[in-house]
Amino acid sequence: MILILSTAYDDDTNIVMEHLTNLRQKYIRINDLDLFNGYTKMYYEINTEPSLIVENDIFGKIDLSEVQCVWFRKFGFFENFKKYLEGESNLEMFEYLKTEYTAVLDLFFDFLKNKKWLNNYINVKKLTKANALVCCNKIGLLTPKTFITNHNEKFDITEKYITKSIKDGLLVSANDKMFFFMTKEVTPKIVIDYNSFFPSLFQTQIKKEYELRIFHLNGRNYPMAIFSQNDKQTEIDYRHYNYKKPNRVVPYSLPVEIDKKISQLMKLLG
Repeated sequence: MILILSTAYDDDTNIVMEHLTNLRQKYIRINDLDLFNGYTKMYYEINTEPSLIVENDIFGKIDLSEVQCVWFRKFGFFENFKKYLEGESNLEMFEYLKTEYTAVLDLFFDFLKNKKWLNNYINVKKLTKANALVCCNKIGLLTPKTFITNHNEKFDITEKYITKSIKDGLLVSANDKMFFFMTKEVTPKIVIDYNSFFPSLFQTQIKKEYELRIFHLNGRNYPMAIFSQNDKQTEIDYRHYNYKKPNRVVPYSLPVEIDKKISQLMKLLG
């Protein structure tokens, strides 16, 4: 049996599930949020041989010891749970609940640790953009100048920069507004106006001809080119999707040397 650990409203997971159905593979999907709103029941008994039972209206009751492999898609976004805590203004209580939330997810990871994993949760949890770039440099993949700082002394105002999250880019709700923590351009004015700020990651901006997204699976790379550069909405980050006029996307062939180095990178990152 295949276990898919995902999050609600993820359409990519749905597409994979359709494919697994066509292949007549037995699988179940657990969304992180469903564990906390009660949609998926769980019962974890701690004894000499711990047991973990899950149950919902779609797949019934399952003993997770029956699982052979796990796909760690997107699982454990505390942001999805926050709406159940609306009105909770005590920061200590909020942090306590976040710790408890994480501990419950860790029960799942620990119980399933000896299964076959697609995207190992340990490697995913500890990975940052800084880790990845250090590994790129080790194997000879070219990267833009990148630095993490909390002051403006290292900036050359004749250069163009972008900033992005050090860990994961998220969608954050605050004061009835939505903030997208994706790749953003940093203008000289911003650099001059702010002497100090929260530690942040910056890179020299690369003017793109097109953008590549590359999926890696079982030692092989599957690249696609995204023509996002001619749309103001997507020119810095294609994830600012233009739903009215989507970016054109086509298959792409990588140079052999780059293809090999990306496979090396994936192996190094686990």
